[in-house]
Amino acid sequence: MMTTVILPIIHADHITVQGTVSGTWSADTVFVAGDLLVADGQHLLIQPGVKVIFNGTFHFFIEGSIEAVGNETDSIFFTVADTTGFGTDTIAAGGWRGIRFDGNRVSNDTSLFLYCHFAFGKMVSDDPATGNGGAISVRGFNKVRIGRSLFRHNFATFNGGAVSLDSANIMIHDCAFRHNRCGLSLPPWGYGGAVSSDNSSPGIRGNIFENNASTGIGGALAVRYIDCDIYSNVITWNYSALGGGIGILHMPEVSRRINNNLIADNTALYFGGGVANINASPIYINNTIAFNTATYGGGFYCKDSVSPDFYNTIIWGNTAAVGDQGYLFEVYSQADFFHCDVEGGPELFGGSGGGEAFFGAYEACIEEDPLFAFQGLHPYSLASGSPCIDAGATDTTGFMLPAFDLEGNPRVSGGRIDIGAYEFMVTGVGAWGHGGVEAWGHGGVVVWPNPTTGKFRVQSSEFRVQSSEFRVQSSEFRVQSSKFKVELHSLELIDIYGNILETSNPVTLEPWNPGTLELNISHLPAGIYFLRVWDGNSFQSVKLIKVSHR
Repeated sequence: MMTTVILPIIHADHITVQGTVSGTWSADTVFVAGDLLVADGQHLLIQPGVKVIFNGTFHFFIEGSIEAVGNETDSIFFTVADTTGFGTDTIAAGGWRGIRFDGNRVSNDTSLFLYCHFAFGKMVSDDPATGNGGAISVRGFNKVRIGRSLFRHNFATFNGGAVSLDSANIMIHDCAFRHNRCGLSLPPWGYGGAVSSDNSSPGIRGNIFENNASTGIGGALAVRYIDCDIYSNVITWNYSALGGGIGILHMPEVSRRINNNLIADNTALYFGGGVANINASPIYINNTIAFNTATYGGGFYCKDSVSPDFYNTIIWGNTAAVGDQGYLFEVYSQADFFHCDVEGGPELFGGSGGGEAFFGAYEACIEEDPLFAFQGLHPYSLASGSPCIDAGATDTTGFMLPAFDLEGNPRVSGGRIDIGAYEFMVTGVGAWGHGGVEAWGHGGVVVWPNPTTGKFRVQSSEFRVQSSEFRVQSSEFRVQSSKFKVELHSLELIDIYGNILETSNPVTLEPWNPGTLELNISHLPAGIYFLRVWDGNSFQSVKLIKVSHR
């Protein structure tokens, strides 16, 4: 039986709570000494900067409502005091047991989680009804919003290493999911290393999914029974047995869109390195599915007589033992392609439905190198001269496109949409460019090549556009910008956990000066890193991607 602790506004360095709670938490640290409950009709407000630390394997049940709204400088933390045992997936030790919503009354207020940080949530259970959502589980309730939050190192036995949804039409937006996992090495297999959605129609928009894993289906995301909006997400470096990036399963009907996502560098042990479609025929629009890996179907996988539609999508650079770009398991598992860029075309698809057996639609498609930029914060954006520029469908009616691409550019530019998740633009030039632009930058620094296998340079991002030809009313001309020097006072290489790995001495950066500053991270594992630079006036952070030699 829970002990009732009703908390009004409390100002202290730390407090200790357990049992039934409500009111406002504003202490620097809230230590949790037992299971928590916000009762039906009650509300708990957690102020920015509060750290909620669980001193054991305790649940946090929400029957009423909770408002945990931090800000850009003061996140709200949910974590556990002692992580010993977290890596052992069959015991509860080493984590807290997550925030749980289960059939709340609709009369309760909406629960909000904004600018929160969830770490080491761990939901271990033999019961498929409860072993879900390492950090958050929502069942039979729609009034929850999760935004601008970080989920890292969370685990669940069955579904949703970080977040599990069941009959929950909620919004998850602008979050980062890193190093979350679900499933055991033996059955039960896990669905959705970061997020699982069952019988739900959530909005999953603008999130980053990196280095998540499941043992079953959907390294980042698994969606079953009812489709949902999956818009403008970056899904990279995730792993699963099937569907290294996304697994879509068991949907008799689809009406929503998988739109404007980057699905790259994911791995599946068996089928579908990028996406797996099993007894489901989703609609993919303006996605980039690139450099994923699997045994069968590096880019995508189709099974159970399905026929997903791909519009304006790049499928390129994926690798597999059989069917680099795609694998159609049975002859009646097909896929339809419209205005796509598909490496090798259907002739190279694996499975009984690929090659000469392919009979899906394949209209207005190209099979040319998309010319990814491979530099900057968006390495899978299009370089000048890409055949994907202005090659998308002329009629986008019904596409439900977002207003902007993953780089923040207008989703339709130059009068016609591009193929893939990025819209090509030349910033600062009053003409549309095709061919030969080596780089373009404004303010601060740029790193190149990015992604890198080891060596890279750090230079001023105000530099010359070299050998670039632009066609405006049939006239060709060259464009140059002024050179600027940047005085770099300090540079730090930081991993995704905030650890400073290397520092550099002060240096003057000059555009396109080969001797400016060269660094080498060959000794570091593949993954995401950040360069933080200080020029004496302001900080700038640049995302750096380290890849393995292919």
